[in-house]
Amino acid sequence: MSGLQDIGILAMGTRLRVLSEQMMTTVKAFYDDYGLDFEPRWFPLFQLVERQPGLHVAALAAEIGMSHTAIHALAKPLAEAGLISLTPAPDDARARQVRLTREGEVLFDRLRPAWAALDRALHRALPDGGVAEVLATLDRLDQVIKDVAIPRGLREALSRETVAGALRIVPYDPANPQHKRSFAALNIEWLQRYFSVEPVDWQMFDDPVATIVAPGGEIVLAEIDGVVVGCGALIKRSDEIFELAKMAVSAVYQGKGIGAKIVDVLVASARARGLAKLHLVSSTKLPQAVPLYRKLGFVDTDLPLHAVYKRSDITLALDLHPNSPPM
Repeated sequence: MSGLQDIGILAMGTRLRVLSEQMMTTVKAFYDDYGLDFEPRWFPLFQLVERQPGLHVAALAAEIGMSHTAIHALAKPLAEAGLISLTPAPDDARARQVRLTREGEVLFDRLRPAWAALDRALHRALPDGGVAEVLATLDRLDQVIKDVAIPRGLREALSRETVAGALRIVPYDPANPQHKRSFAALNIEWLQRYFSVEPVDWQMFDDPVATIVAPGGEIVLAEIDGVVVGCGALIKRSDEIFELAKMAVSAVYQGKGIGAKIVDVLVASARARGLAKLHLVSSTKLPQAVPLYRKLGFVDTDLPLHAVYKRSDITLALDLHPNSPPM
């Protein structure tokens, strides 16, 4: 479990599942020790049916907070064991009312002492209000997970304003292995979605320093809270020709202006190098890409840089003349 603890809050779902499985195993062993033929996972449905006999399956699903499919999966073995009955509802023949059978009522009463012992054991394990504290935490998690807190938090975390405030454009650091991995992963994500990763791509991903940085190019990364969410590069084709390339933004953060910010930084770098033009290659099979580049000021050119990639069929150029407007 220490490994999950080190991961932190993002492992919460896994930790809860592991704890649930451990508790189910412990309780099942307890039942078996006393000859109680009952599965711990049946408990919530069994309890609710005893307390509110005749509820429809849909109502049970709403009460427990589970899907209809999950309720049917719980009800099936209980019915097969002869512990509950499912009968057509008088007001709707398609609906099923659920009740304990006589055998179910007998087993329920046999289980009462076991549940009392488990309740006492949990209170002893969690003294001084510990049980109430755990239940309150579960109530809070219930609201956070299935209600509005996480969706609302995600909307806020991914808003353009939040992203803009947290965004940092940093240079590629060869000493940071995550930079190399993220540079490759972000590009492979879109390449595999629309095309395929070509040998020339793999060469750059395997050694970005030797193939891009050392020959005179550069790579920049977009980070949010220290996590790489985007990247881009200037690739030197000759002393006068540089290609704006390997532009990628995580699918999670697309549409937040990150790509435009990366382009701004690389265009500024190209201008600082004294370049007259900045080139890029693209594909007309990407309906959003080429119009975006043209909106940023790139125009068609006859220079066949796109021949480097099988997927590309167009080369564009941006005028970096001092009199041209900044991006």
